[in-house]
Amino acid sequence: MASKRDLVEAQTFSRRRLLTAFTSGAPGGRELEPTKPLRGVVAGVSLSVLLVLGSLGFGLLSPTLPNGWDDQSLVIVEGDGSRYVGIQGTLHPVLNVTSARLVLESGSFHVVDVSEDDITDAPRGATIGIPGAPDELPLASRLTATGWQACVAPDGGTALTIDPDAPAPVADPGAGALVEAAGTLYLVADGTRHRIPAADEAAVLRALGLDTATPITAGADWLNLVPAGSDLAPLTVAGADAPALPEGGLPVDTRVGTLVEVTGVGDGQRRYVVDARGELAPLSELAYPLYLLGAGELAAEPLQVTAAEIAAVRTSTTPVAPADLPETVPTLPAAGSTACVVLSTGSATTDERVDLVLRDAAEVEAGVRVAPGSGALVRAQTADGAAATVRLVDGSGRAYPVPDAGDEVLARLGYAADDVTRVPPAWADLLPTGPDLTVEAAATEVSGGTAAAGVATDAGGASEAGTASEGAAAGDA
Repeated sequence: MASKRDLVEAQTFSRRRLLTAFTSGAPGGRELEPTKPLRGVVAGVSLSVLLVLGSLGFGLLSPTLPNGWDDQSLVIVEGDGSRYVGIQGTLHPVLNVTSARLVLESGSFHVVDVSEDDITDAPRGATIGIPGAPDELPLASRLTATGWQACVAPDGGTALTIDPDAPAPVADPGAGALVEAAGTLYLVADGTRHRIPAADEAAVLRALGLDTATPITAGADWLNLVPAGSDLAPLTVAGADAPALPEGGLPVDTRVGTLVEVTGVGDGQRRYVVDARGELAPLSELAYPLYLLGAGELAAEPLQVTAAEIAAVRTSTTPVAPADLPETVPTLPAAGSTACVVLSTGSATTDERVDLVLRDAAEVEAGVRVAPGSGALVRAQTADGAAATVRLVDGSGRAYPVPDAGDEVLARLGYAADDVTRVPPAWADLLPTGPDLTVEAAATEVSGGTAAAGVATDAGGASEAGTASEGAAAGDA
């Protein structure tokens, strides 16, 4: 049994050991750090944040499809670019974007991008669409129906260019072109074509000083772009060689058809012809040689007078030559140049017009060229008395008829009624024709079946609207 002394020494040793432990640190020289009470809290918060961020990341990497993705939507599969139209929960493969837009209501149309896995279990329907319809439609801001340019190619074909960004060509008011089409000669000037009758061809060309000019060979399609005017032929006046009713200053024996040359006027000499009322009908520079051909002996000896001598004689308001003939003999293109006409479309109160411009023939190649991303939405009368038809021209240069061009059908295509412009039928005829763009055709199965379920083929009354619109246009045309 331990003595009291042993107990005191043991207690003293324990105190020294405890004191040494507090003052000397851990074995090996390491210090013992006191426990931090917030370490567990921080670790828990950090773990919670990591879990939240992980959940968000997973949601972003695996997005869910929006509500209504499979109805009134154009569904595009990422990766392979497959396209479907979603109609009442069923996905129908569609041939092209135009068909998709036509079958979907304008107010509900939207595009959804999905992966193939997203639509693996979605119900599938038959393939629908219009074979040959455009896959890309021009924006409304890129539509143009004015500034179209048609040139005669070196091979006689027609080169049509539609480019809203092209600089406006400058027309030369004094320019003209001698054009041969189907064996007939025409003089094109001032936006009008004038036929030269075969019987008078040699005499007329010689009289106008054009007998040595080489005509430009063009097709009838190019020539029809230029409105027809009066024939370019010898000129006469009604009642020629009959006694006139001369007024003061003219001899009493003056006859109808007498050529009168007046000097002493502001711009030199002017020529007139005495008409059946005894008035002086103006004779233009171009009309003068043509009148010499037609008048014969009446014009052989012109009556020379001064302006003062015939001051009392009235000037006729009806010139000898038709009003649509040029005032002067046009300047023909130089060698290596070709003739082009540029269309300027009219408004509701003005008609269309064409202007003649000249281009380097080497730069012209037959065919239709439309600037990328551009097009036109035009109304052209297909034949005399026929209803005007709206046609959509895409970047390929092909024109697609839109028979039921009401507000809803146009809206489905991305356009409005104000985007439609009237053009002369001859210009529209230069464009190759594509298939009709109708809602019913777009919703029809490619195999020839019926329209897909859930598609309103009347486009909300578009047919009636289109008929009314076309009827009004036909009345304007």
